[in-house]
Amino acid sequence: MTNKHWNLRNARLAAHIVLLSMAGSALATADETGPLPETVTMPQLLQIARNNSPRFAAMRQRIEAANAEVVAAGVLPNPKFSYGRYDLLTQNNTMYDGNVQQQVTLEVPVLIAGQRGVRVDAAEKKLAATAAGIEADFAGLLHNVWLLFVKQLADQQRIAILEETVSYMQHLGEIVSGREQAGSASPYDLLRIEIETKSVQTRLDTLRNNVSATSGELGILLGLSDWNPLASGKLTYLGVPADVEKLWAEAERLNPELEAARLGEVAAGADLERAGRERWPVPSFQVGSVFTDKPYGNTSFAGVSVDLPIFDRGQGSMARAASEKQSAILARELTAASIRSSLERAAKLLSSRRETRANFERNVVERLSDLKAMGEASYRFGKGSLLELLDASRSRTETRLTHLDLMQAEIEAELEALRASGLLLTKAETEVLDAR
Repeated sequence: MTNKHWNLRNARLAAHIVLLSMAGSALATADETGPLPETVTMPQLLQIARNNSPRFAAMRQRIEAANAEVVAAGVLPNPKFSYGRYDLLTQNNTMYDGNVQQQVTLEVPVLIAGQRGVRVDAAEKKLAATAAGIEADFAGLLHNVWLLFVKQLADQQRIAILEETVSYMQHLGEIVSGREQAGSASPYDLLRIEIETKSVQTRLDTLRNNVSATSGELGILLGLSDWNPLASGKLTYLGVPADVEKLWAEAERLNPELEAARLGEVAAGADLERAGRERWPVPSFQVGSVFTDKPYGNTSFAGVSVDLPIFDRGQGSMARAASEKQSAILARELTAASIRSSLERAAKLLSSRRETRANFERNVVERLSDLKAMGEASYRFGKGSLLELLDASRSRTETRLTHLDLMQAEIEAELEALRASGLLLTKAETEVLDAR
């Protein structure tokens, strides 16, 4: 990646890092905000995921480790201080005049090849890649949370449909009871109505259990195991276009997973440059003093020491860095191909599900009201049997439930397209702003 492209993304990456740091500060004070709500909208759920979720806190902690690496990369090597003393052990002094000689030396390593600058640059680029990686992981977490939220909303609407069906079955029971008293219906008809009502009630209880289970899954997914929220709101479409090229253009610009792969390649290139600079030996300049006692004498000392790169010339670190860069290139290419493939599949799926839902609404849903009125009128006037009336009620309920299934499937396809294009976080932030 060129420096120009790097600079274009630099501001956005800095914003990512700042947002992650702010999320960490919010998490530190989360306990002061009071208990979490029992019912949540999607914007509220997003804010809780950022500010209160231990799972996101664990993700965000990686930025602290990357920040520490930047600090460590900018630290200069420590100077060395050495002291030595020579004591005369024989009667004859053949080494020096005096009984004791002492030596004090200060050694200062100097990074003359610019190692410190490339270390800091490599660490900063790793920090940017880490921030993008955390954003990609958070997008995945948000995608799973949103799917569960949509499932819970859909199940709540299914519950409402079945509750309405149970109420209608009870109404039919009253009609059949009246006809039995008039001698126009048999006890079998009443038993049949009762069994049908109990069957619908069982499905209703199952859905209520599903909603309770989804609430627990939401809390566990966010790392809040004691929190069982209920979704609040309407099951509405997100308005995602099914245009592959348009979505791909957004993915190239915004997809955090693709951005993390790109920045991983940039960081690997910086590591390779750092390894090249690290091949240069680091000289150490030495100054000191040597002095004797009885008689006293003092002399200064200056020198330099440096490793001779005869055997170890950094071949291992260079080979490792070159291999990691190649791996990063392949990972970026694989990520781009995978995202493109996922986007094409998501757009195709969204288009087909949208068309199926529209056809179902046009050809089936719009005629439901006629089915109810005609079935009940036919039974009242003795033109239809109880089985036909029950079949009409069952068909109406199943049609409405199928419509909900199609709506849920379409919204899930929209979420998949949003994630692949990188627009999921943007859409979530827009939901938060619209809710304020």
